[in-house]
Amino acid sequence: MKLTHALHAALLALVAGCSGHSGTPAPDGRQAQATATRLASNPAPFLRATDCFSIWPSYDAWLHTVKARNHWWNPKLLLVPYMFPRKDFEHAQQHLECEAIAYASDGLEISGWMVLPRGEPGRRLPVLIFNRGGNGAFGAINFPMLMRSVFPYAERGFLVLASQYRGVPETDPKRYGDDQFGGNDVRDVTRLIALAKQLPYADPGNIFMLGVSRGGMMSFMAARRNPGIKALAVISGASDLEGDLRFRPEMEQVYVARIPHYRTEKSRVLAERSVMAWAADLPADMPVLLLHGDKDERVSVANARRLHVELDRLHRPNKLVIYPGDDHFLSDHRKQAVDEVVHWFQAAMAPAGVH
Repeated sequence: MKLTHALHAALLALVAGCSGHSGTPAPDGRQAQATATRLASNPAPFLRATDCFSIWPSYDAWLHTVKARNHWWNPKLLLVPYMFPRKDFEHAQQHLECEAIAYASDGLEISGWMVLPRGEPGRRLPVLIFNRGGNGAFGAINFPMLMRSVFPYAERGFLVLASQYRGVPETDPKRYGDDQFGGNDVRDVTRLIALAKQLPYADPGNIFMLGVSRGGMMSFMAARRNPGIKALAVISGASDLEGDLRFRPEMEQVYVARIPHYRTEKSRVLAERSVMAWAADLPADMPVLLLHGDKDERVSVANARRLHVELDRLHRPNKLVIYPGDDHFLSDHRKQAVDEVVHWFQAAMAPAGVH
């Protein structure tokens, strides 16, 4: 069964309300026994760490939540088990540790996630910093997104850390900050790099970064300031924000609302967020993988093509993969994209313990 891109987007919106950050019903005995995690007794270096699966102790409990938050007669609900199968949920519950985390960045409280494979005591795991798309609460990582976009990398042996960025939730800027769409919020990404190095089961010599959509911008900006990133991958990312406004002019509403000084210094603040303006500042030995669908209606595929040419001109290691007919989410090539990213990182991986 193949979903149209429009139906795929509609189904993602249908389950988007189930974030995993509200309410923690008591798990049943089997689930409680199965989810003893490494942070249970000491959340350091995080402020808090809460087991993801304590919120929904079973697939049926999660599916009930999805249905309860929508109209029960909505025919799209019949397709939710197809997009998010029971076997995937239960496999993750058995094989992955998943924590909803909170950490400090610039005196603010930032929420995020940590996911890693179970049952490998003593082994230091390569770290993958996952940078999400969207802005503010729009695009914040919910549990369905974890299942589709984060769990596959933990299942391949990575310790995955993902930030919601400051400004989530948007209810208390003094506590949670404001999303500046590539401003001070970039430090919420680089802060995860520092925290990863404090985790006893993380390999500080193997830190990788993956950015999706807006997360591509965040990844490039973070890598510009952190030469220790072994390799970087970007899916459907914008490399020239001002140029891409001609492709999707409605994004200017986001820029006006989020980016400080946008109205008076538009070209400068967009260039600061556009790797095309400073690609030469990226670490010279950091391999860059660019993945994009050529039917992306949110970020033009021209971004990836132009950046590939520029990185070639600079003699920087990089690879461009264009998926014909695919959309912003690479809906038709999700497994292939995961394989590309994992192989890219594995090729750059240093032996464990070699810094």
